[in-house]
Amino acid sequence: MARLAPVEDLLLSAVGPVFPAAQLVVVNGGAPLLERAVGAATLETRFDLASLTKPLATAALAARLIEQGAFASTTRPRPDCTVAQLLAHAGGLPGWRALGDPKKPSEKMRTKVIEAARAEASEYSAGTRSLYSDLGYILLGDAIERAAGERLDTLFAREIAGAIGAEVSYAPVSGDLAPTEGELRGIVHDENARAMGGVAGHAGLFGDVRAVSRLVAAWVDAFHGDGTIFDSPWVQRAWDNAGIPGSTWGLGWDHPAATGSSAGERWPKTGVGHLAFTGCSIWIDPPKRRWVILLSNRIYPTRANDAIKLFRPRLHDAIVAALDD
Repeated sequence: MARLAPVEDLLLSAVGPVFPAAQLVVVNGGAPLLERAVGAATLETRFDLASLTKPLATAALAARLIEQGAFASTTRPRPDCTVAQLLAHAGGLPGWRALGDPKKPSEKMRTKVIEAARAEASEYSAGTRSLYSDLGYILLGDAIERAAGERLDTLFAREIAGAIGAEVSYAPVSGDLAPTEGELRGIVHDENARAMGGVAGHAGLFGDVRAVSRLVAAWVDAFHGDGTIFDSPWVQRAWDNAGIPGSTWGLGWDHPAATGSSAGERWPKTGVGHLAFTGCSIWIDPPKRRWVILLSNRIYPTRANDAIKLFRPRLHDAIVAALDD
């Protein structure tokens, strides 16, 4: 598509300075306009999706269980916070703690990490503010498993990925894989998730950009009332602001900040999205059935490269300009 040529040029210019490999999908009106792989990647390369696991797996499975009546948004994974508060990163928990040994993954270590997250002292009263928290999503993952009586990887494979034919899965995986820091391939980069054997509520998914796009499409379809695996009222609630003071968070999904958003200055503030430490991101404009998915391994060979912070907003501004101007 000729009008997206400047976007492709921008993506190509980022190979090296920003990341060694990346994939980009641009969808508008529900139709893919651009699918591109650059650097050391093809469109079949799988990336460590890191925190995209939070909306794509954990929030998605929470939605399915709520729809099925297995638990409610008011369920309390621990006495001082609810499922809804944890989804909105407003459960009172700190953002991160080293809870397990990534060199010794086991079921025993997995239990240790969950119990440590549950025992962690609150940093603020739940619901009074928002603090992005991996610990909250570790507890959400455990709450989902307890309610369903199955592990996250099994549930996700059946209820979400398998239901729509998206080849996204928890680690470990094999095949064409983008490496991350420490020469990890098909093994999750996040230390707590690695200690948990690669299956956690906050990280662990791997996939390519076209498969991730199918997951996003399921959310967008449900938003418009024609979804197959999500209930439309729940998606609309999840994509609304959760009402936490001073927060941009919905239930599992974020909204662009007033200024300085990774979505750029032109993406609508009603949009929804999520970032990942490994260099991946999703931004969606629901009414337009428009979304942009960037997968990259910006932390290879080291996490010290944070050039993506400037690249992401430039990319999204260029895409909006190409589509709307």
